[in-house]
Amino acid sequence: MFKTNKLLSAIVIILIVFIFFIRFMYSVSFPSTWDQVDFVLALDRYDLLAMQPHFPGYPIFIFGGMLVHLFIENPSLALSVFNGIITVSAAVPMYLLARRYVDRVSSLAVTLVLQSSVYFMILVSQPMSEGAAIGVLWWFLWNLMIGFDNNKIRYQLLPLLLFSILMGIRLSYLPLGIGLLFLWWFDYKRNKDSIRLAGFILLAVLFQMIWVVALIMTEGSLDGFMKLSMAFVTGHFTSWGGTVVDTHEPFYTRLYELVINNIIYVGMFAKSSFLLIGFVAISIIALLKNKTDEAGNFLKKHYVMLTLLLIYFLWNLFAQNVEKPRHSYPITLMLLFLWLVSIAGKHTLLKWACMGLAVMQLIIGIPILKEQAAKNPAVYQTANHLAQQDEEIVVYTWEETRVFQYLDVPFEHKRFYTYDLFLQDKKYNKNKKIYVTNHLIEGFKEQGIDVSENLAEVKTFKSNELFDPVYDEITLYRWKNK
Repeated sequence: MFKTNKLLSAIVIILIVFIFFIRFMYSVSFPSTWDQVDFVLALDRYDLLAMQPHFPGYPIFIFGGMLVHLFIENPSLALSVFNGIITVSAAVPMYLLARRYVDRVSSLAVTLVLQSSVYFMILVSQPMSEGAAIGVLWWFLWNLMIGFDNNKIRYQLLPLLLFSILMGIRLSYLPLGIGLLFLWWFDYKRNKDSIRLAGFILLAVLFQMIWVVALIMTEGSLDGFMKLSMAFVTGHFTSWGGTVVDTHEPFYTRLYELVINNIIYVGMFAKSSFLLIGFVAISIIALLKNKTDEAGNFLKKHYVMLTLLLIYFLWNLFAQNVEKPRHSYPITLMLLFLWLVSIAGKHTLLKWACMGLAVMQLIIGIPILKEQAAKNPAVYQTANHLAQQDEEIVVYTWEETRVFQYLDVPFEHKRFYTYDLFLQDKKYNKNKKIYVTNHLIEGFKEQGIDVSENLAEVKTFKSNELFDPVYDEITLYRWKNK
């Protein structure tokens, strides 16, 4: 058994090192979405009013990208590599958090499966804040658990500092701050000290003010910052944020999209039936070996993480855009962790099975990473096609124009959200060939306007939906009626 465990440990460590190498090798060197362009432009000039990046500014993520940018000239690659560095470090809290529940070798296996998760590797390799945020989230969760058990001041302060860093990277992880309430509750039960509790709360606020004050200084005044923040919050919850208020879609549709598509189909299995079979097979082995926790014991051991998972699930369901699985990935990772530590018992077969699952994820994930790093996304394909047109053209888009701006395309392009403004602007372009994208047409349909009679389909451009689920397919139309 000892020799087997040593062999397993060695193989797992080698595979983890290989994963880190692969992720750095296939880090994305070009921005392909609106948000990615915002982040990339911010490395050269940080300006919230110019949406470089968009509010709330993600200051710690951008600062980290700027540090890497000192050594890597390509700004997109710098952000992707920064994500890689943070998530490499996250292997430590993943292992130590698992070590609280299972043995050393099983903890290595848990870390291996989490780090090789296909969708995790996709997000980490993009110039988006999710990668760094997920990495810091693991440090936060581990330190939170330490704080529950240890009364020393430093173990009470570290989660506060890490949560501030997390908010400075990705503010949408705010609901996970409920974990601090658990921390303070445990501390108060141990010490019965109201002044100590008030001090921790004050320090939590002061830690957050580090990055908030920095943002206010970039805007020049508190008044300007407040106006910008209110405009963002209002827009997010009423216009463009994809929340339950904004979309007006049926509740069951959002629930299905979040649970079945985002968390399970994309987040866990990366749309791979082979991974689904692998997960099911390991679950069956665990049941046969009787290594799963009883329900009551499982809830008792993991109630804090389960509570955070539930809070974030509700936040994601009602207050975020469920069209984007990346918003749901913290739920997927916490579920994966809980599933793994509940089955990765002392039986050697289960450890080998987890390692086999990680290898499956790598076999499926590496070609996907290669594709993401090398293949032009649909919006780039569209831009290349339009740039080859000999005559004078104008292209009306929904959000694609942000990437067109970044690419500095040689044709005129405009973004419109309302049909009336589109018609008004179109009058000034009678001598130009007019093109529109399917996303603009879909926006018109949501306003109750059908323009299909005026459209002649030109070409459809496609890329992998795993990389960008919203703009993975762009259909270009020529406007017939001038």
